[in-house]
Amino acid sequence: MKIRQISKIAGGQDGAIYGDELFRFNTKGECTVYSVSDVINKKDGEAAPIATFKLDRAETVAPHSNAVCFGCEFYEENDMYPLLYTNIYNNYASKEDKLIGVCLVYRVQRVGGEFKTTLVQMIEIGFPEDAQLWKAYSDKHGVRPYGNFTVDTEKRAYWAFVMRNEEKGTRYFRFDLPSAHSGEADARFNVKKVVLGKEDIREYFDCEYHRFVQGAILHEGKIYSTEGFSFDKVNRPAIRVIDLADKTEKYFDITELGINEEPEFIDFYNGACLYSDAGGNLFTVEF
Repeated sequence: MKIRQISKIAGGQDGAIYGDELFRFNTKGECTVYSVSDVINKKDGEAAPIATFKLDRAETVAPHSNAVCFGCEFYEENDMYPLLYTNIYNNYASKEDKLIGVCLVYRVQRVGGEFKTTLVQMIEIGFPEDAQLWKAYSDKHGVRPYGNFTVDTEKRAYWAFVMRNEEKGTRYFRFDLPSAHSGEADARFNVKKVVLGKEDIREYFDCEYHRFVQGAILHEGKIYSTEGFSFDKVNRPAIRVIDLADKTEKYFDITELGINEEPEFIDFYNGACLYSDAGGNLFTVEF
């Protein structure tokens, strides 16, 4: 693997690329948008954003944006952007209801230079207490039971994966991607909610234990998942590539290449992999 820094953007969590626009989110539902062409051609220093916005209703239900992606379905036929998926992850870890396994779905619209988002759906894993499938132990959850998510836009599949424990590893689940307008009314959040039960699982398999999952994207049949913490010799900054066809993975320890900050953002632009750490340093990656 080769990795090369090209510029600097806003720090934060994961994000997503659509067209020539890069969306970078933080844990409060705030987003900074860049032109990818400008970012790639930036010779030094921090790239200038083209817009900023805050996700709809972020004050009442804010995603952590540990994993973010655009899907393949448009909420309305003439929309400029497909649906945006971003997960709650551990934002409610200290609450009685931790909202484990919940992903929020947004309609994204743009008028001139202004972005508007609308929360249109929640997707929830319906079996987080099942120790045979999701839960790490029979009597308790593991350190990160919240789940990461990404979308296969070609096969219209919804993938969820969760750290269980070192003996059980990390488990990947495939579901059919819920349609944009599906779900039952949720009284608490006043939005349609789709609950994915055990009967909705199309397949699942285990990989090695991922040491604290961060950003993720599905590209050409593979999930690219970042993990680790800054300057942590045990939970090392790394990228895993999981081949969904043959259920194998490759592990890339990026600290061996001198990259030691916490990994976050990962996505592809015209076939090139773009990666950013928590501080906003942006790199190109060649596998």
